[in-house]
Amino acid sequence: MTANTELIAELADKLADYCEAGFMVDGRAVSSEEMGEFYYALKKARAFATMRKADSERPSYREFVLMLDQYSAFVHSADLYRIEGNRDAARLAALKDQHEAVEAAAARIRAELRSESH
Repeated sequence: MTANTELIAELADKLADYCEAGFMVDGRAVSSEEMGEFYYALKKARAFATMRKADSERPSYREFVLMLDQYSAFVHSADLYRIEGNRDAARLAALKDQHEAVEAAAARIRAELRSESH
């Protein structure tokens, strides 16, 4: 679970950077194909959660599933922001809030995993 948590958190950071940059990298727009990275990681992490369903009573598992839901919402909102091309401060602030929610969930998972291992 640690590896999946770190991957999702790192991708959320990358996506937040894309949002800040207006989905422009090296003078070109981020493509739909490049956004596939974020969706693919979500799909793989959800498959991992399904395989670990036996751990559903553990707080870290419940936080992990919550983080995936938050990450999913963030990816979809960011992708819509990218597609529409309408950059405004309020939408960017909402995206930052979604990113922070993913980060907070990842921090809770790390803490739960530490406490569960003791």
